[in-house]
Order: sequence, then structure tokens, then C-alpha cells
Amino acid sequence: MLRVCEVGTRAYTDMSDAQVEFHLVDEHRHWARDRQPVPQGKEQAFSFACPKHERRCGDLVIAGRTILRRGSRGEGAVPMWDWDGSTTAPTFTPSVNCVGCWHGFIRAGRCVDVQGRDEP
Repeated sequence: MLRVCEVGTRAYTDMSDAQVEFHLVDEHRHWARDRQPVPQGKEQAFSFACPKHERRCGDLVIAGRTILRRGSRGEGAVPMWDWDGSTTAPTFTPSVNCVGCWHGFIRAGRCVDVQGRDEP
């Protein structure tokens, strides 16, 4: 299930469900601006429900959707993820590595580990 920028407390009952939300980014920084609802076709970044903790992870920039330059932070650019265009069951590549927390993929709207198994 996709939840687009809901306000308030969120229930994390099905941790495999990535609960992807789409956001806009500010042109001068790469994190989501106020996590406001985004009209379809204007998606620039995403966040998801962390499968290890009851919080959101992300503000990850979608490649080709902003004027920001793709690359590593040391090069004055920002990391970006390719998106399959689905808003109901999105897939992003490459993997997401929240250092010290979780490393895996968001495939078909679900959090899966690096071996491709659904997270519990």
C-alpha cells in the first residue's frame, strides 16, 4: 500500500510494506522540503518506513527529476535512485544503505533484504 504524505502518527504493522511517500526537494539542498503532498508527475524524492525502526528513512532523490547533479557527495553532487515510475508499488535501484540501520532494496513497494527476501 502506498501512503502519500499523510500527516500524523503512522502505524507500522506490516514492516515489509515500504509505505513509500514522494516529496519535492529544494533546489539548493537534497532533503525533502516539508514533506508536503506531491502531485502525480512531480515526484522528486522519496522516503519509506524503516523495516528496523518505527520511523521514516529517506529523503532520497529520484534520478532525472531535479536539477541536482547525480554523483557522490564528495564531488559536489548527491546520490540518486532510479525509479520504475510506479506510485502504487514502486521499485528503486540501487539498494538503500542506511549505514548502521538497514541495507536492502525497495522492490514492488516492499522492503527486501540484500538477498531479496521480504523483511519481517
